Amino acid sequence: MRELLRRGSGWQALALALVVGIAAPLSWAQDVKPVAAAPEAPAARLGTDLWKSARSGDADAFDRLVRTLAQTPDQPLGAASAQFVTHVAERETARQARITEVLAELDKHLAADKGDISLAKALRSAIEWHMLSTDKEAVLADTRIQDLIARCASAAREAEARGDSLTAGELFVLLDALLDVQGTYKPDLRRIAARQEMLRLYVPERMYELRNQRALKEDDAKPLPPYNPFGDSWQIKLGAIDQTMVERCLQFARKHISQKSTRDLLKGGLEHVRTMVTTADLAGAFPGLADDQARTAFLAFLDAEEARLAEREGDLDAVQIGALVDRLRRKNDQTTRIASTALLHEFGNGAMSTLDEFSEMIWPDEVRRFNKNTQGRFVGVGIQIEHDELQNIRVVTPIEGTPAQRAGIHAGDIIAKVDGRTIFGLTLDQAVDVITGPQNTDVTLTIERTPADAGPDAPKESIDFTLKRSVIKIATVKGWKREGARESDWNWFIDQPSGIGYVRLTQFADSTGAELDRAIASMKSADLKGLILDLRFNPGGLLEQAVHISQRFIDAPEGFIVVSKGASGRLEDPHFTDPEAATLAKIPVVVLVNEGSASASEIVSGAISRFAAQGSVDAVVLGARSFGKGSVQNVWPVTATSMIKVTTAYYMLPDKSIIHRRPGDKVWGVEPNLKIEMLPKQTSDAILARRDADIVALNENGIAADTKPKVQPEELISKGTDLQLEAALLLLRGKVAGDATLARSDR
Repeated sequence: MRELLRRGSGWQALALALVVGIAAPLSWAQDVKPVAAAPEAPAARLGTDLWKSARSGDADAFDRLVRTLAQTPDQPLGAASAQFVTHVAERETARQARITEVLAELDKHLAADKGDISLAKALRSAIEWHMLSTDKEAVLADTRIQDLIARCASAAREAEARGDSLTAGELFVLLDALLDVQGTYKPDLRRIAARQEMLRLYVPERMYELRNQRALKEDDAKPLPPYNPFGDSWQIKLGAIDQTMVERCLQFARKHISQKSTRDLLKGGLEHVRTMVTTADLAGAFPGLADDQARTAFLAFLDAEEARLAEREGDLDAVQIGALVDRLRRKNDQTTRIASTALLHEFGNGAMSTLDEFSEMIWPDEVRRFNKNTQGRFVGVGIQIEHDELQNIRVVTPIEGTPAQRAGIHAGDIIAKVDGRTIFGLTLDQAVDVITGPQNTDVTLTIERTPADAGPDAPKESIDFTLKRSVIKIATVKGWKREGARESDWNWFIDQPSGIGYVRLTQFADSTGAELDRAIASMKSADLKGLILDLRFNPGGLLEQAVHISQRFIDAPEGFIVVSKGASGRLEDPHFTDPEAATLAKIPVVVLVNEGSASASEIVSGAISRFAAQGSVDAVVLGARSFGKGSVQNVWPVTATSMIKVTTAYYMLPDKSIIHRRPGDKVWGVEPNLKIEMLPKQTSDAILARRDADIVALNENGIAADTKPKVQPEELISKGTDLQLEAALLLLRGKVAGDATLARSDR
């Protein structure tokens, strides 16, 4: 199976979330004074020019044209332009106001004397200042920031040395977010992330204690909900791991594009075990780690094995690899007595960590989640969940046609128990793990709900729902406005009178292409004239689906969409355009991308961008530079219950550019033709508003309630929340109006 992985691990996702909004603003962001409109230039003609300026990446021309159009507010295109100019001005006012607040907060935290807490708060203020600033280098050069970075790095290392992995991790995550491009603290972050993952897996109650201690240090301190061990057994999670898995994992890892030697892989495995042995809190799961003599003896063994590897010439074969693992297990049994499954798990993870952040062993307990992410389906009951303000597990919405919806579970229900065991205090991942399970097995959810005819303060009633887990299909193509109970019930038009459609792809699963084809057919039957393809925050998925979707836009003959370049340097596995499949040919399209658009999203947006530059597609890519994940992961079965995912090549776009962000790269991802910046708060507000607008309350009969969604999607534009979407709509309105004028003049 060929797969394009998502953005990466949890700490990478956190770092990415902290740096949303790094695209540079348009040149006119702080200068929105009107200019005189040319009376002889009809608005529609200016709309055509506006489209051309965006396609060519001429931000200055785009600036002038928008401001000119804004002087004709009595015309539809002029009114939309005036609204956009106003919203950009509001963004700049909000930027300056927030920078003033952030600088005051920064000075306050720097002056405070609360140790690591003050440093972390100051670093968060520095990150936000950096995100908000239009001169990011000046922020990093500020003496306060330079001093803060040095103090935080020192504090992080001191925290790690005393065994406080949580504080060390918090500081290293923040440092990496601030200096992401430089990559200064990525090695530290990877190391401390490994320690934290071990704590979460083997001693989750200790991790909970550290988190609770951290929470109580805040000014408005509130303790976390009591620790709940439900679903937290590492013995169950790792029970199926054996030495064969690890040895076969190492053989497959040799296929990596870097062609790493087995010596490097084994050294990485031994180093990871060293991290495990030197993480004092793990003694809660493995008491032998508290024995200084045993721990010292095991560390000496690791030193000797690493020295032996350094002296070897050439690679180790399968027999030699097996012998090293045998020695490792025997020495462990004689000293620290770490459970064999845990030792093998960490040794395998360490070996894979020497490759890249996207190559990994998929252990038996992880296969189900992996398949869910790549196939667009999973086995469960069909609910979306979240934490409420009291940390209860709350139903966001049941999914139409699923066991939960058919049984009568409603949006807003609190899930109090699963199979009779309370789930209060669980993380969302824990809750998902205990609710989902093997197909055709039963699970009982105890729901707390306020009776329909009672007041908000009335006591909740408790209801048990016994549901049979089944395959849940996830819709990955969404439209502009939800119109019914079914996941496919969308109004696909963001501007029906102008014929402008809107589709949002949430991932690239095996059904995405077929879903999009149905949406295209529906829009074309209603006279589609332009399309917004929203790929923002789409983490990727299957290569075949990326190719399928790209083919819908590109009618150039004998062109390739994407090709891979492996360790040999040869170009391999090209995927070509298919003019007969180009159902959207001649339809102008705006593709929205941002820092959260990764892998398959970058192949689609990159291919459209390159063919647009050649004149084969009438398209504009708009937003912010994409994430930069363009590597080929091959997935192979290791055993009947485990798999491995290995990076074997990099993807190249039609112009032979590489999407992937490699260490030290200054250029990566897909650059938009037109950069439109959104402030961090605008981005978070837009995400929540879009989510709320998509929710339709359903009853057990699959009937949508009469109540309207909490948010109407039109508010994303009317309130200036989503400037990127607003700019895309403005461009297409100008293009459609210009095309209509041109068509009339040709007659």
